[in-house]
Amino acid sequence: MGPVRIALLHPYSWPTVRRGGERYLHDLGRWLGEQGHEVDIVTGADAGASASCEPGLVRLPLWQPEWDGASALDTFGVTALRHLSRHRYDVVHSLVPSGGLAAAALLLPSVYTVLGHPSATNAPGRRWSRQLLSSAVRTVRVPAALSQSAAAGVEGLVGRRPLVLSPGVRVRDFATRTAAPDGPPRLLFNGFAADPRKRLVTMLQALPRVLEKLPDARLVLGGGGDPAAALDALDPGLRRAVADVVDDLGAGSLADLPERYRQATVSVLPSVEEAFGLVLVESLACGTPVVCSRSGGMPEIVTDSVGRIAAPDDPASLADAVLEAVALARLPDTSARCAARARLWDWDVIGPQHELAYARARG
Repeated sequence: MGPVRIALLHPYSWPTVRRGGERYLHDLGRWLGEQGHEVDIVTGADAGASASCEPGLVRLPLWQPEWDGASALDTFGVTALRHLSRHRYDVVHSLVPSGGLAAAALLLPSVYTVLGHPSATNAPGRRWSRQLLSSAVRTVRVPAALSQSAAAGVEGLVGRRPLVLSPGVRVRDFATRTAAPDGPPRLLFNGFAADPRKRLVTMLQALPRVLEKLPDARLVLGGGGDPAAALDALDPGLRRAVADVVDDLGAGSLADLPERYRQATVSVLPSVEEAFGLVLVESLACGTPVVCSRSGGMPEIVTDSVGRIAAPDDPASLADAVLEAVALARLPDTSARCAARARLWDWDVIGPQHELAYARARG
């Protein structure tokens, strides 16, 4: 595909908001720009701000409605509509449904990626969100999801099967460690600690079983967020047993991530309904095996050669998976296998899949 003008839409941007969707937006825009495409990241500004343009970045005022539980995610398409009508992009790729509907209303070639893992059993809680999701998936030229599991969930909810467009990782930014880890095991939890869906509480509940076999193990929190709610959910005796082996590093900067992964023995993400699991691929790129739960799209990333998969919300299963992954990490060829697995999601593999989706939307 030759160079085209592309608008990427999301009301929130990296690093102001540090979640997977915002990271995906940032990295996708960067890769597309490196391929010679003219890319605008169309995102939000504080309420009351005027529209402003910087090279590659367009900030539009966010509208936070006060009715029926709607949010800026639901109304960003209304905000973006005027901008899109004036600039007439070759392709509009939105990460929120209202943006996809805005592009479709203007008859612009449109791609909408469903973030998250909605399904018939995990539908969005707000009525407007459910309606917008369904309308956008049915209306845009190319609907997309982050994994096969997420695509199946959307199909069951809406009735149209999305294309799978996974996020990518700049593998060259995550150098692989050169030796198997030794010393006390370090278990890196790189999810947002305050988000209950990341299941930090399950990891904490699994720790005593891990410590029985690995008494010098440490749990390292590296994803930001306050872990207080997860700690407060524990039985007081359990909390006393695990509090002294938890180290909270905070989110840190993007530059901190590779070394954190390399210093970890394994990375653990026991989330439920995770659409993809970008931190798993980042960890693998650094040569560090991973543990996830059998939920959402994460099992599509993890094989027995690079990690273990635990039953969701099962501390005993998670502990056993962690113990097996620690043993796996100490094998001399594990790091190379992890790095090879991560290259399946390098942007030089994933990016061209997005270009094909854009060509299909223009088609």
